[in-house]
Formats: sequence, structure tokens, C-alpha cells
Amino acid sequence: MLEAYPDSRLARILLWSFCALVMAFLMLPTLVVVPLSFSASNLLEFPPRAYSLRWYEAFFGSAAWMAALRTSLILGTLTAMIAVPLGLLACISINRLGGKAAIAIQGILLTPSIVPGILLAIGLFFVLAAQRLVGTLFGVLVGHVVLAIPVACIVLVPALARFDWNQVQAARSLGAKLGKSHWRNNCPPTSDKSVVGHADGLPDLAR
Repeated sequence: MLEAYPDSRLARILLWSFCALVMAFLMLPTLVVVPLSFSASNLLEFPPRAYSLRWYEAFFGSAAWMAALRTSLILGTLTAMIAVPLGLLACISINRLGGKAAIAIQGILLTPSIVPGILLAIGLFFVLAAQRLVGTLFGVLVGHVVLAIPVACIVLVPALARFDWNQVQAARSLGAKLGKSHWRNNCPPTSDKSVVGHADGLPDLAR
């Protein structure tokens, strides 16, 4: 984005200032919520009049909350392990195909992030009910994977758009197998984007 203003210092300053304001706006709720978690009061008040670890003690001392935390960690890990590789493979296909086919695939993959949540929930309910997966861990995992794949694709598509596929062809010409050439050439440039895709997909669990 910054390359669009190579000769304008003022534009760069304004762009960085705008980005800083957006980040501050996004982080401000967190800066308020974290101190509230250390409040000793029974009611939410900011700033807290007194500080205590009572809420953390209640959380970690509750068997119900610990079971919920364990389930969330399992779901988060499995969702990331499934959604990011699937998203990476889909993004490679989009990048290599190009044209209307790539646009159609990308549109299908991004649909869960565009459709209103209530409609997506109703659709998933009927699909999972038909397979008798409602109320099961696997059914919840399917729902989270459906929501996480668009996030992974949004992050990985731009990364692969800048990738030089001549590196893969060079590796193949030197005797590397297809899988190994992709692993050695595709994964390093997209590894940081994959981590971002993992991290971006985890907040879906909170919903």
C-alpha cells in the first residue's frame, strides 16, 4: 500500500497516522477490559477502585469453565490445523488458475464471511442435523472450519500473488519432487501469513 506514494512524504505520514488511529481504535476495548478483570468489585467499573485476582481464581477454580476452556483449545487447534492447509491449497489453485474460474472459487470460499451469521447458523444446523452431528464436537469443528477458511484465504491470497512460481519450476528441473518443491519454495514465503491466518481464525471461537 505504501508503494502507491513513493514520492509523497506527506501521504506516507497521513497513511501511517491513519493506520495508527485504526489500531488504537481496535485495541482500546482491550485496554479497558483487561483492567476490569482485576477489579475487586461485584460490578463493572472503570477504573477499578480496588484490584483483586478473585475473578481469575473463580475461573480457574471452576470445573465448568475449565471444561469449556479445554474444549475451546481443542477446537482452536484442530480448526487451525484443518482450515489453514485447506485455505493454502485453495489459494494456490486460485493463483494458478486465474480468470473467471479463480474468481468463482474465491467467491465461494469467501461466502461464509459475507453471509449474515444467523443465516449461516441456520444453514449449518440443517446440514449437521441431517448428518446427526448437532451437539457433537465434530459438528462444532465443521462450523468453525467453515468460518476460518475465508479468513485464511484473505490473508494468503495476497501473499501468493507476489510469489515467483519460477522457483518451483527451477526446483522441479533440478530433480525435486512436486511436493518437496512446493514445501521448500511455497511454505517459507507464506509461513508468516499462515501464522496470521491461524491467529485470525481463533477469535471465531469466542463467538
